[in-house]
Formats: sequence, C-alpha cells, structure tokens
Amino acid sequence: MRKVRMINLVEVIQQKERVFLREIIINPSHVVSVVPDEDAAALHASGRLPDGLHDAQQFSKVQLADGRTVRVVGNPGVIGNKTKKLLFG
Repeated sequence: MRKVRMINLVEVIQQKERVFLREIIINPSHVVSVVPDEDAAALHASGRLPDGLHDAQQFSKVQLADGRTVRVVGNPGVIGNKTKKLLFG
C-alpha cells in the first residue's frame, strides 16, 4: 500500500473584520480543484492581511472532495503541481 504524504498550506481565515493566517495540512487526494482567489488578493491589496506577505503574493481557492472550499496563500499552478507530484510521484 502506498503511503500518501500530506501537503502543508497556509489558510486565509476571515472572521468579520479580522483576517488571519493559519497552517493547515491537507490530503492531496481530497483536492478536487484549485482556482485563483481574487477576493483574497483584494484583501491583500487593501492591507487587511497580516504583515509579511510579499506585494505580489497570489491566493487560491482549493475545492475539497467533501464540498468545502479553503482559501490559501499561493499560486494555483504551484499548489496544483504540488498536489499532483505527491499523488503521482
């Protein structure tokens, strides 16, 4: 049986007026799709995300098999490739 390695991502959490980041771990076999997240990019451009992110930082929405969508820090292509690499070697 092949051991599935998990991927570490940084989730963007928005609760009312507060926005913060937290590390999450996802099973790559549960990822259904990864698309750009323009809403998080707008939060970043308006200065509402925590300090320390590069001005050109990109964000993605990761759709999971259970129907949840997770907003994460990172380019959709990079996250998609990271997921495929772990799944298919």
